[in-house]
Amino acid sequence: MVDATSVQIRGNTKTTREEWLQAARDVLVAEGAAHIKIDRLARGLGVTRGGFYWFFRNRQDLLDQLLADWKSSRSDRVFQTLKEPFSDPIDLFVRFTVALVNEREYSPALDSAVRDWARTSVRAKKAVTLVDDRRIKLLTDAFKQLGYSGEDAFIRARVFYFHQVGYYAMELRETREQRLHYLPVYFKVLTGFDLPAEQLEKIAAEL
Repeated sequence: MVDATSVQIRGNTKTTREEWLQAARDVLVAEGAAHIKIDRLARGLGVTRGGFYWFFRNRQDLLDQLLADWKSSRSDRVFQTLKEPFSDPIDLFVRFTVALVNEREYSPALDSAVRDWARTSVRAKKAVTLVDDRRIKLLTDAFKQLGYSGEDAFIRARVFYFHQVGYYAMELRETREQRLHYLPVYFKVLTGFDLPAEQLEKIAAEL
């Protein structure tokens, strides 16, 4: 069922709030937050800038909403993956790996762009810290279920997480075959446990 209010707003503006946000995300990823301009977004959407003000007070409001949407736990696919119930913590680490590596629902390019934004924005820095802490907390809990405790679990969670973030920050490029070849070694080094063969097959099927 189509919401009547949404139809009316779209009829008046020819755009939706999400279209403006997606246009802003595209610019953020391609060129950075400094290049997100109202006129530029309007031209890209093929509309006048008047429609922008149906959804945002000004450019800063757009940036704030863009950041709020990125840091929302509902939008954070990595967090949602880690939050799902698990009976075997190894399976959680496998799900985490698949979510980040297959790049279908999770966008490493967007994450990296927000991290770059955080170098010059206090608000973006706070958002990145919140998201990282939230993800690392769930990884810490998983390491505790593997038998690690206290700071050992926390540091292992940070190393495991920062390893993957570093992959994208350094723009490492590997083929699917290379990633699958290295994965069992990485897994053993980062978790202290062997990656079960059936789990490797599961990952290979997902990639």
